[in-house]
Amino acid sequence: MPPKYKFEIVTMDSLVYSADDVESTIMPGAFGYLGVLQGHTPYITQLSAGNVSIKKNADSPSVDLEWKVSGGFAKILPGSVTIFADKAEAIVTAAK
Repeated sequence: MPPKYKFEIVTMDSLVYSADDVESTIMPGAFGYLGVLQGHTPYITQLSAGNVSIKKNADSPSVDLEWKVSGGFAKILPGSVTIFADKAEAIVTAAK
């Protein structure tokens, strides 16, 4: 099981999501989707419009939470990921 890291989504208005127990994130980078695990090389990237998928257990086939972002930037450090989104909206899925 990979170590966990801090994950945040911030908009111009507020901090819209924060968790300290994320193992995997997939986000829409400017040149394609980007996956992040704990210990990722420090990186800043522009984000395209798309979905950000968050897993609290990287081995699980299902996503724990998804956010729709309209663009922005992501700052990736070995122990944290922060998304600075123009707009962010939680995607609600039906219970299975």
